[in-house]
Amino acid sequence: MIKFVTILALIVALLFFAPMLSGNQGLLHIEIASYVIETSVAAGVIILLVFMLLFYLALGLLGWLLGVKGGLMSWFNDSRTRKADRRLAKAVRAYLTGDYCQAQDSAEKSLKWSTVPEISRLLAIAGGYRSGDPDRAARGHDLVNSADAEDAFAVCLFKAQECLSRKEWLSALRIAEALRNNHKDHHLVNKVYFEALAALNKYAEIEDNRECFVREGLLNDGNFYRFITSRIVKEIGCLKDVSVLRQMQKDLPRDISGRPEVILAFGERLFALGESDRAYKLVSRLLKDPEVREQAFAGIAAWNIGDRSILDLLNSLDSEETSFAMLAARANMHLFLDETREAREMFEVLVRERPRPLYYIKLGQCLLKSGHPEQAALFYQEAVKLNYPG
Repeated sequence: MIKFVTILALIVALLFFAPMLSGNQGLLHIEIASYVIETSVAAGVIILLVFMLLFYLALGLLGWLLGVKGGLMSWFNDSRTRKADRRLAKAVRAYLTGDYCQAQDSAEKSLKWSTVPEISRLLAIAGGYRSGDPDRAARGHDLVNSADAEDAFAVCLFKAQECLSRKEWLSALRIAEALRNNHKDHHLVNKVYFEALAALNKYAEIEDNRECFVREGLLNDGNFYRFITSRIVKEIGCLKDVSVLRQMQKDLPRDISGRPEVILAFGERLFALGESDRAYKLVSRLLKDPEVREQAFAGIAAWNIGDRSILDLLNSLDSEETSFAMLAARANMHLFLDETREAREMFEVLVRERPRPLYYIKLGQCLLKSGHPEQAALFYQEAVKLNYPG
């Protein structure tokens, strides 16, 4: 547009000054039927250019009224598109620097004339989510509703990934399930679906879709056994009949029942049901195995039951090696044996030297048992902050 106006101005200037310099104005004679038009060459060219300009303006106005980006509006599109792309670049820079409100505003302004409207739309929605402003997030939802089919798929997939990053597992799962109705073989959809199922411990659904997840490279023997093991550990914790517990231990395949986390789950449940001797034999084998000892310490530190024989065994190992995991296991045994003073001293060391959510929770339990609920609540809050730093 700027180039055209510049050229037009030069032509007009030349048409005025050239005849003056030459001393010959020149005439233009046009006869149409009984009509005769006689004017100077300069005036004729100027009239022609004015008619061209009016013609282009009429086309532009018609295209704007019809909402057409190409065709009739092609003469004006270049400048608007360049401006939109500059706004989009500004939105990208703002998003990368953490100015999510500015990113959303610039992306929305670039949306109509952008050469890549899907990127503008995604940036606008991402800025709304990242800003933490509910009203801006709602604006993002409006963009989804106004998108066409292809853009709607991309935006919904982006929303699902945003939900995963915010640990909103159920929302991500619902979106993924809806997308799989028409895009069951799409890798990114299956990835979101798998991660949401894994986070929600929906092991049955993972088993049902095992073939798909293996084909997509999302599931292998390692994490499949981990999912199955987690499910079995959860079921063991719900059993209240010793005979059922023993039968389950016999029926499980060796590659499952021999895993340390399963052995620890059986041990904890057997202690809770009064089968101390059997439980001690299972757990002591783990504690005496150097390869899985640290894992056993971590498991015992999370138990909700204490046993004197396990504590004595832990104390006997203290001379061989000491670790934070062992200290946590010993402290947890003291806690559930109602030896709160010893447990509190150990957990205070742990939260100071190795702060973890579990240690804050256990220290809170110590204070709660000691009759200090207000202080206990503070440690529970610290555990929440560590789990959800945002």
